[in-house]
Amino acid sequence: MDDQGDFLDPDLDVVPVIAGAITGDGYLDLNSEMIFDGNLTIIDYLLTAQTSKFGGLGYGAAISVNGETYKVEMSPQRFDDGKFCRIPLAKVDAPGPLYVILNGDPSGPTDDPAPAERPTLIFNGDP
Repeated sequence: MDDQGDFLDPDLDVVPVIAGAITGDGYLDLNSEMIFDGNLTIIDYLLTAQTSKFGGLGYGAAISVNGETYKVEMSPQRFDDGKFCRIPLAKVDAPGPLYVILNGDPSGPTDDPAPAERPTLIFNGDP
C-alpha cells in the first residue's frame, strides 16, 4: 500500500485527531497489548496515526481523539515501513467546575445538582 490515504479510509472507523495545531485522522483501539523490551504491556487506548504528523509527540502531551482528551503515555512506536505509528494513550477525565466562595454562603448555586461533590475553595466562610 503506497498511499497513506488508503490506510486512513473514512469507511473504516477513522476518527479525527488534534494535537496542538496538528490535525489528522487515526484509529483508536481499546484495551491493546504491545511488547516493550520483551515485556507484554497492556494499554487502555492505542492510537494508530501517521508518523509524519503525530510521531513527534512526547510523554504527557495532550491530544484530542474523536473529541475526547487523552495524554500520551509513551513515545510513539513506528511500525512496518515507519509511515505510521502507534501511540499509547491514557484518557484524561475533565475536571468539574471549581467554585470559589469569598466570604459568602458555601451552599452553592441553586441549580447545582450535587454541591457536596464539587470541588470548593472557601475563604473566610463556614464550610
